[in-house]
Amino acid sequence: MADSQNEYQLMEINLLPSEHKQNKLNLSWILDSRVIWGTFSIIIVVLVLSLLYYHVIETTSELESTVSQTKQAIERERPLLDKIAELEQKQRVIKEKSDALRSIQVSRKRWVLMFEDFSTTLPPGTWISGINQEGDVMTLTCATWHFPEVALYMLKLEQTQSVTEVSLTNINATRLNNEDSYNFSLRVKFNPNLGMETGVR
Repeated sequence: MADSQNEYQLMEINLLPSEHKQNKLNLSWILDSRVIWGTFSIIIVVLVLSLLYYHVIETTSELESTVSQTKQAIERERPLLDKIAELEQKQRVIKEKSDALRSIQVSRKRWVLMFEDFSTTLPPGTWISGINQEGDVMTLTCATWHFPEVALYMLKLEQTQSVTEVSLTNINATRLNNEDSYNFSLRVKFNPNLGMETGVR
């Protein structure tokens, strides 16, 4: 009989008037594992975000400081950098001149043979006023008193050993000393092996 009575839970009945009743505060939810782990997770997330934020701020500050120091160093070295740029420019000019000189380096015998052919084949009343070289091609700027001499000069040049091809690039009539004359330009391709057989440079 006693065991049967113990199976029943005791009920607490408060018969006090409602204005005198005291409600008990139930704080048992605080110890709920879901609340504990949820709160712990929020704290961890906030902590990680805070650390990340301060890390970004610190990294940004360091980068800005580095950039500022680099700019200051560049400004201090500006005169030296300008001097280096000036020297590089001079070096480029020297290199261009050196390349230009190397591009026209041929044997002395080759030059002698070419200019000998250029001059000995000139018809009477015809002269050369300018010579320009680009690789193995030379441009002769000439003038003559007689128009037929242009074709004659081209024909004679093609028959020389130093020239492989001749073409007329332009011709125009003009007056020189109150007389009719003709200015013309010839594109002359010379023999690249000219003067090489002797090995003379």
